Amino acid sequence: MAASSGKILLWTLLGGVLGTALGEILARLLPVNSLTRFLTASVALGTSHPLTLDLRIVELTLGALLRVSLLGLVGIAIVFIAQLKRS
Repeated sequence: MAASSGKILLWTLLGGVLGTALGEILARLLPVNSLTRFLTASVALGTSHPLTLDLRIVELTLGALLRVSLLGLVGIAIVFIAQLKRS
């Protein structure tokens, strides 16, 4: 039975959150060295200044930064692999 897209989105978000939380815990517990810096690294995606679209009737402001951590991506990959094995 194929998983619905809502379930896949939920599990993907959960995998990302748990992976990022694991990275934060490891950063606090393990001594600082090149391995822990690599595992807990994150990349900021987006713009540093907000983008404003003024349509005279409505004004939209976009500009949030998205931070992606390595262990968050690992968590997402684990969720995808688990979902593929269940299918």
